[in-house]
Amino acid sequence: MQEDRYLRGVIRLLWVGLILAALWAGLRWLLPLAAPFLLAAVLAWLMEPAVRFLSVRCRLPRRLAAVLCTLAAAGLAIGGAALLLWRLWYELTQLAGRLPALLAELDGLAQQAESWLYRLFVALPDQLREPARQAAEALGQSLLALPGWLGETVTSRAVQGLSGLPSAGLFLFTAFLAAYFFSAGKPGLRAAFAQLPSLWQTRLGRWKQVTVQAMGGWLRAQGLLVLATFAQVAVGLLLLRVEPAILLAGLTALVDALPIFGSGAVLLPWGLWALLSGDYTLGLGLFALYGLVTLVRSLLEPRLVGQRAGLPPLAALISMYAGFRVFGVAGMILAPLAAVVAWQLWMDQSQKGTATRPSPRSEPSDPHE
Repeated sequence: MQEDRYLRGVIRLLWVGLILAALWAGLRWLLPLAAPFLLAAVLAWLMEPAVRFLSVRCRLPRRLAAVLCTLAAAGLAIGGAALLLWRLWYELTQLAGRLPALLAELDGLAQQAESWLYRLFVALPDQLREPARQAAEALGQSLLALPGWLGETVTSRAVQGLSGLPSAGLFLFTAFLAAYFFSAGKPGLRAAFAQLPSLWQTRLGRWKQVTVQAMGGWLRAQGLLVLATFAQVAVGLLLLRVEPAILLAGLTALVDALPIFGSGAVLLPWGLWALLSGDYTLGLGLFALYGLVTLVRSLLEPRLVGQRAGLPPLAALISMYAGFRVFGVAGMILAPLAAVVAWQLWMDQSQKGTATRPSPRSEPSDPHE
């Protein structure tokens, strides 16, 4: 009995290793090729209610309804992207205009830091003064080199973004065109699915249901939470007269969407720095804004996420770290999403095995005992 249990444990570990290897291979090689078609499938799924309404209620041909919905989705995407780029350009120009004032503030902070370091050096023992002086000089050199590094980084990122515009345009064109084909050809896809063996249909249907529930629930919940955080932070920063409000609100919402992190990773250090700098109105306002965002998220998250898209915190941390190490910043979002789907598939199989396993108490008893 103990050997059978050990063998089952080894087989289960092998299955887990194979699943992880398949996920890694899929994310590493197949995801870049399948990304536009996965986005197209999501778009077709989102457009399906409108396509069904136009084809059933308005009696339009399904292909025409799919064309109209795809063009409307593309128009909304292009309009939203143009509005966002215009707002970002406006706020970046405002930030560039305020750059001399920011540099002057940094100069004042540098003088305060120099005075504080001088008093610290005077209070230190003699054997610690030289290492502290060397560390302060190294820190000062790093801070002096920071503006040049930031300028080079921003310039290189801008050049990379401009050079990647053709590939991004091809990606979006492929995604919207594939979304039209998915939406218009849905009856044909259903007919092709009906030709598969019944066992395959059952398993694929169950996997599709679990995947759609997990991924759809996670994406819907995270999207609404990101929008709620963005709206609250943007309104709060505008009331606090902070510029650029929209850019900083978008950064805070993106950080808040990452697993393990939250809006406090941006608002709390910023508020503490404002208090130490003497801007008590901004500091207290940022702390109050963080409290509001946390309260609203704690109220919305249980209703939006629920238990279907739940992932243990340790698994979320492992998936986020592994995704970042293998795929960079994009892996911090894609790896937890893949982990959510894998976790829900695992839980579904475990629940199915528990439900089909006969209970020892349900066995009929021997009447002669």
